[in-house]
Amino acid sequence: MLLTLFEPRRGGRYDEVEDPAISSTARELPAWPLYTLLYGFPFIWALGMAQFMPTILALIMLAYMVARREIVIFRAQWIWIALCIWTVVCTVSLHGGSDILAWGLRFVIIFNAGIYSIYLFNARERVTSHGIMIGLIVVWYTVVILGWLSLQFPDFRLTTPMSMIMPGGLVSNELVKDYVMPPLAEVQLPWGAPEPYVRPSAPFPYANSWGLAFTFLTPIVLATMSASSSLWIKICLGFSVIAGLVPAVATSNRGMFIGLAICVGYVIMRQVMAGNLKVAVWALIGALLAVVTLVGSGALAKILGRQEYSDSTGGRASLYAATWDAVMQSPVVGYGTARMNVSIGVSMGTQGYLWALMFCFGLVGLGLFLAFMVYSILTTWGVQSDAGMWIHSVPVTAIFVFVFYSFDTMQMAAMMLCLSLMMRSAAYREGL
Repeated sequence: MLLTLFEPRRGGRYDEVEDPAISSTARELPAWPLYTLLYGFPFIWALGMAQFMPTILALIMLAYMVARREIVIFRAQWIWIALCIWTVVCTVSLHGGSDILAWGLRFVIIFNAGIYSIYLFNARERVTSHGIMIGLIVVWYTVVILGWLSLQFPDFRLTTPMSMIMPGGLVSNELVKDYVMPPLAEVQLPWGAPEPYVRPSAPFPYANSWGLAFTFLTPIVLATMSASSSLWIKICLGFSVIAGLVPAVATSNRGMFIGLAICVGYVIMRQVMAGNLKVAVWALIGALLAVVTLVGSGALAKILGRQEYSDSTGGRASLYAATWDAVMQSPVVGYGTARMNVSIGVSMGTQGYLWALMFCFGLVGLGLFLAFMVYSILTTWGVQSDAGMWIHSVPVTAIFVFVFYSFDTMQMAAMMLCLSLMMRSAAYREGL
């Protein structure tokens, strides 16, 4: 397979790049694997295949790219490939079958996202930017609709076809059960709380995963609104975003609102830098109205009130300190996977992707991830359109929220697809 390096000229401006060359005889990559991942996501979840189908589709995409023989790699994507290789090197720290399985779950998240990114970059004949954005909106609607259903049926757990064919011994494992018999919500009753907290989680096992998906996907909805010429589409998407705030508030997820604030703040800054003061003012007014609504409705008080009964901030601080101490004992290759800290009662290498990378794959793994993110953001900085700014805000936000959010398959895929859209637009002048 011939791999071609694409590198934008200094400054990353869209009008200063040269199209990467692919011969006219190269096979076109089909759209269906990527579109299945996005448009078929609600069905994949309902089948109990959310932890299996993304990897199957990634392997299919890899096979198509090998068959094509000519693949263009955006320079930043080489850093991601190096990260994949380094995670394999870190297997030297594993002990036993359970460690290998846990490492594999983390590895496929990184591997799959890299394959999706490279595939999208090379599949421009069949996979359009609009098609990817609509596909991500399908995932967003799945998150929001299931969020609403979780508020009505918080104790419901879906029995999927995968759970019926999987051995009972595996289904008895709580984590496996949450994947193949997914609950709609996390129902938590911290000691002293007057009533349970119903926190939407479906189509993911955890409420924090729901919040991160909402953070990464909502800017895609706003990007589509800004790019659409149809007033009806703008109105429908606008009302959908407002409706989505109901389950979002119910998650009591502070990090989600911090992430959304970073998205909006970044877009406002870019609009001001571009001289589009009118757009910046409207974005600021919308953000202020959202804040007033959160405060006036009592939603903000509810979110902060959960802290009275669950000291998640203090608990994380202790975990982070213990994780850092452990990393200093194996700073290069880490431990390959998370390890339980008996004194705290929580596994080190969890509660934030920064800490997962650092603990599992050492400071080298963390450094490669940061190098990829920073280099990707800088080389796609030349975005000009309003829609492009919203899409670009996703990886910018990821740099901040990965400190306290763990990235699962779809969250990582959404971020990487956004970056790949930016890379492709820089290379082929697609208008983002």
